[in-house]
Amino acid sequence: MSEILGRDKVIQLLQDGLSAATADQTEITFGGARKSLTRFANNYIHQNVNESNTSIRVRSVFGRKIGSASTNRLDASAIKETIKMAEQLARLQVEDPDFVSLPGPDANTGELSYPEPDQATYFSDPQLRADGAGAICRKAVANGLIAAGAFETTGVEEAVVNSLGLASYYQGTSSHLNTVVMGDAGSGWGERLSRKVGEIDYEAVAEEAVGKALRSQSPIALDPGEYEVILEEYAVAEMLNYMSYLGFGALSIQEDRSFMELGKQIMSPLVTIYDDGNSPEGIVSPFDAEGVHRRKVTLIDKGVANAVVYDSYTANREIGKHNTGHSSGAQGDVGAIPLNMFIGAGDKTKEEMIKSIKRGLWVTRFHYVNPLVPEKAVLTGMTRDGTFLIENGEITRPVKNFRFTQSAVEALNEVVALSSDRRLLPSFAFGNLVPAIHCRRFTFNSATEF
Repeated sequence: MSEILGRDKVIQLLQDGLSAATADQTEITFGGARKSLTRFANNYIHQNVNESNTSIRVRSVFGRKIGSASTNRLDASAIKETIKMAEQLARLQVEDPDFVSLPGPDANTGELSYPEPDQATYFSDPQLRADGAGAICRKAVANGLIAAGAFETTGVEEAVVNSLGLASYYQGTSSHLNTVVMGDAGSGWGERLSRKVGEIDYEAVAEEAVGKALRSQSPIALDPGEYEVILEEYAVAEMLNYMSYLGFGALSIQEDRSFMELGKQIMSPLVTIYDDGNSPEGIVSPFDAEGVHRRKVTLIDKGVANAVVYDSYTANREIGKHNTGHSSGAQGDVGAIPLNMFIGAGDKTKEEMIKSIKRGLWVTRFHYVNPLVPEKAVLTGMTRDGTFLIENGEITRPVKNFRFTQSAVEALNEVVALSSDRRLLPSFAFGNLVPAIHCRRFTFNSATEF
């Protein structure tokens, strides 16, 4: 996708395809993306790539039978062939008793309003990405360290139409830089995400990652156990990502495998979590995989399990529930997922949180996280790239990494403070805006040798 096709051309292309459909209901989705990526390792750039692609996905419905097919060709004959294939597959399927209908235009209320896509990001200059990588590598070299990472910019053009009259279109951009800087016996991490590549402060990323790498050298060993912790934004975002599909979607409630006990206090009153795909503070994604406009949903309201998100499939399984515009495109498998989550800011600086701890740990981020007990949001994983001991209100020494086994819900029930500053970091698809958090207790069940 070397050029932006524009709303009129894309919607017309899809509606022309609908005219060839013979199914009871038909949905056609357009996805166009232009991605540019610069990778660096061992303190030099080793890869610069650009990828442009488009895809057409067709979902055909006969009664309660559903089939889908896709192509990356945009000519009329290819789209007709794809529709024919989706219809053939639909006829071969068994009926899904829970399917009611594709969403109609009444699922969308009002006109979409979203920021204009950033042209500098959409058609990014490789020199800009090289400048970012170079700033990190030069700072690493100057301090006798080794840097690796990636700087990516993405432009997307998306649309969904269906035979019930729904039509949605959007253009958007995002940019993402991350790096790990390594020394002989310790490493540091830095990362930024933004809709605009010009807002990525790569000098700040370099300063953060190199600074942590220098402070992480020659870590001491501590016994595993329960510690008071400050989880930096990177760790918080990772934890939140896993909670998104483990329990914040309606399907997990319907299948009795969610940690959400609606109406009950399950987290600290300091914790409010909401999803808002239209907020300009995040990576805007105004409609879901079915083309339904995303609604703002408050998932956790001052610690109380308030609501979960729905797509058309899960909303139709419950009386009185509405589609919130959170289809992931995998309705019978993963179901609806919040992918633009926000944790409300607190009123403390990180320095103030550190000063309040007599003995505890500072955790930069988590690595290799996996769920163990989904209905309790129990996760296991490793600390990485900056774990430090806090003593008498100060960060004193680097610590060898731990493996943790901890319920994310219980951790968020132990929150005593949140930072006033928040950082935008990647979700599984878009972005989450999160603060650092101070927890009274967090369980580390084993130590490492590094």
